[in-house]
Amino acid sequence: MFENFREKLQTVQQDFTSGIKTLSDKSKEAKVKKKQRRDEHLPQYSAGVELLSRYEDTWVTLHKRSKECAKAGEIVDGDVVMLCAHWEKRRGAVLELQEQLQQIPAFLSNLQTITSRIAHLEADFEEMETRIIYVEDMCAQCEHQRYKDFQILQLENYKIKKRKELEAFKGF
Repeated sequence: MFENFREKLQTVQQDFTSGIKTLSDKSKEAKVKKKQRRDEHLPQYSAGVELLSRYEDTWVTLHKRSKECAKAGEIVDGDVVMLCAHWEKRRGAVLELQEQLQQIPAFLSNLQTITSRIAHLEADFEEMETRIIYVEDMCAQCEHQRYKDFQILQLENYKIKKRKELEAFKGF
């Protein structure tokens, strides 16, 4: 938007400047012709000289004002260029933000997928923990049974030993 405005402003400024130059050139030509005519017909056309003098003064004033307008136009053009650069920078930031905002639904979908996977993993971990506890209980029971069997075996061995001792004692 500012780019088009700037181009139009530059076009108007160039047209205005070229128009002023053309008027200035024509004014200079008129001055030269006027001087030649003045020299030739000075005493006869005093009213015309006064009219041309007014015309010339008006054109000089217009020329000065047009130069002032051209300078003011250049200042405005500089401001517009700076504004364009500033808003172009902002536009880039807005476009980047828009791209990031467009990626949010995909991000949320991925986040939801990851969250459900974590929930499944948590359930799997809890099931694994339960199974590990069951295996540990089974190992403890097996160890306890082994210890019990070992104690029973020792008791049996002790009984046999004592019977032998009793028989040996009775046999005396």
